[in-house]
Amino acid sequence: MAKNTNDAAWIRVVPLGGLGEIGKNMMVLETVDDIVVIDAGVQFPEWNMPGIDVVIPDMDYLEENSDRVRALLITHGHEDHIGAVPHFLKRVNVPVYAPAMAEALLHEKLRQARMREEADLRVIIPGEQHEIGNLKVEWFAVCHSVPDSTGIAIDTPAGVVIHTGDFKLDNAPVIGPPTDLGVLGDICQDGAFLLMSDSTYAEEEGYSPSDREVVENLPGLIGAAEARIIVSSFASQLARIQIVADATIKHGRKLCIVGRSMVNNTKIGRELGHLDIPGDLIITAAEANSLPGNKVVILTTGSQGEPQSGLVRMSRNDHRDIRIQDDDTIIMSASTIPGNEVPVNDSINELVRLGAKVITNHQTRTHVPGHARKEELRMLLNVTRPKYFVPVHGEYRMLRAHIDLAISTGVKKENAFLLTDGDVLELDANSGEVVDRIEAGHIFVHGLGLWDESGNVVVERRALQHNGVVSVAFSRDSVSGALVGRPKIVSVGFVHTEDSEGLLRETEDALTPVLDQHLKKPIEWGALEDVVRTTVGSFLGRRTKRRPLIITSAIDV
Repeated sequence: MAKNTNDAAWIRVVPLGGLGEIGKNMMVLETVDDIVVIDAGVQFPEWNMPGIDVVIPDMDYLEENSDRVRALLITHGHEDHIGAVPHFLKRVNVPVYAPAMAEALLHEKLRQARMREEADLRVIIPGEQHEIGNLKVEWFAVCHSVPDSTGIAIDTPAGVVIHTGDFKLDNAPVIGPPTDLGVLGDICQDGAFLLMSDSTYAEEEGYSPSDREVVENLPGLIGAAEARIIVSSFASQLARIQIVADATIKHGRKLCIVGRSMVNNTKIGRELGHLDIPGDLIITAAEANSLPGNKVVILTTGSQGEPQSGLVRMSRNDHRDIRIQDDDTIIMSASTIPGNEVPVNDSINELVRLGAKVITNHQTRTHVPGHARKEELRMLLNVTRPKYFVPVHGEYRMLRAHIDLAISTGVKKENAFLLTDGDVLELDANSGEVVDRIEAGHIFVHGLGLWDESGNVVVERRALQHNGVVSVAFSRDSVSGALVGRPKIVSVGFVHTEDSEGLLRETEDALTPVLDQHLKKPIEWGALEDVVRTTVGSFLGRRTKRRPLIITSAIDV
């Protein structure tokens, strides 16, 4: 990649994740001497990623330039911003600066990965400046759906760069301070050189509602229920946990918290002082089962239909502690994330089938989003007055809407850049231009395995998912290499058992002379596999209009 030869100070912005998609947020900010990385998140697998645990950004660029990487800067503690930190630290060992809640969550995450002792975690306090390389970095408080959320201001040789993190403008949040526009205005008193701003709700008019609306509605729903109540929410939504705890006290009930992440986050929230929950309010699942239903509130995860979450296990009747009862009231205190509609609806149907009443955010306000809408985004643009603008955190249409909003607010059209993952944007005082593009695709994680998009693991799984597998086995003479007997072909998940016998026998008939011909002369195993796949795949494709995954094996006799 060619370096800028102009005399003017320059910066490069390289998104490795989070632009053109929701999730796996990772932004690289680069100067001639230094690189800092903002966030390292995961994306949860989509329907066409069978068996994948999570998706992380491609970090090859950072490893190749590790001598200039100075730090990882965290905005807040959501998984789409911190979930890939262990993977990052395996590639680039630098200090990680994070606000208190995010640091506590990372401490536990790295402990589970057996990396805590070697990781350099540093807690930041909004308003303090940190010198990182030749950069000065300051975090500022923003309001979001997890405590201690922040934006980041970076003083570079070219000017001040602002990354908002995820934010909204709520003047009376349940937990934590409002977004600090005053501090942001002071930082940007001469105008920001570059603003990178949350685009999640850039298509939505007006303002995002305050969490105070949930305070008005949720306690009433809990008070109106005559039997047991189960509330499902995000484990990171500590404000929601506090609202539920307060309502539990008000209505003379006890609170049972189930699910590892919900229990862990509640513990961290109490230790950090974000949650004020009396110890005698919380009871175990066994105690909850021994009390009358009208004396119990159960708080759990599963609002997004996650297969191993508490609520989904309850809907399948395989939760080890809690069984759904007739007249249970279940409150879904979350909005469904796009892409999760099917599993969420499936779990709701099963809960209703078991006799529960389910209340969702569509029926009454049980949840508010944590992201700014148009008027809030416009206000932030007016406070920061950026020369250059890059929308972040959103799918392509969201980024496009935010670009249009920025231009209408006064950013010059030629200074607003709609980037996607892998673009290399170079900016100086005179102009900005996308000067290069690097690899920034998905890296799939399953257990300890990592595969990029060019690998064949996910491709093979998709083939298995849609068309099944055909296995081809044959014997060779160990001396001459000649075919011995006929090949044997079996299938799983490809054709119905009643139809398979004749079709597979015909496939064996078609393959036998081809194998016999190729085995009469020396041939490498890879080439022979290609012959088998081509012959069997073409034959079955003509007969069934489908192409299964084909596995080949040979026995020397």
